[in-house]
Amino acid sequence: MPDIASGSSSSELWAALQNREQELISYLISFAVIGSFWVRHHKLCGSLKDVDGPFVAINLVYLATIAFIPYPTQVLGDFQNSAGFAFYAAAISISMLVSVGLNEHAIRGSLLQTTPDQIVLKDQRTNGVAVIGGFIISIPLVLLTGELWLGYLCWILGANSQLLLRAIGSGKH
Repeated sequence: MPDIASGSSSSELWAALQNREQELISYLISFAVIGSFWVRHHKLCGSLKDVDGPFVAINLVYLATIAFIPYPTQVLGDFQNSAGFAFYAAAISISMLVSVGLNEHAIRGSLLQTTPDQIVLKDQRTNGVAVIGGFIISIPLVLLTGELWLGYLCWILGANSQLLLRAIGSGKH
């Protein structure tokens, strides 16, 4: 929240909000991240034919990690330093790892209505590893260099690695 008195003028509030630009950016990033988690989770749950005890337990852990995301988002927005960045990236990495575990349990436990095609499954797993890898690699990189932009670059490259590999591969023909 902006650090101004409650009876401040509109111009004072606008000025204070402009000083909180990084916090707003971190919230927008987290909205996109949480939104992508929700879309994937909704798709997974819509494809289930059954659930079991371990699925419910993993799902609750997953939902707890998602519910936690606003806290590291606030830390990143408030501090914009390597520790805040690493804390946020670690929280997202944990959420992604639990999500992968939930998906793998659903697949291996035959909880899905239809078994995914092996090519599609390989593609999904490769993409998941790349995205998680981008977040995990960003942590020591930012902690060692203090350069947040390098960490954000890792996130972008991890999330878009399949597009990059396809673009490189298509240039060989």
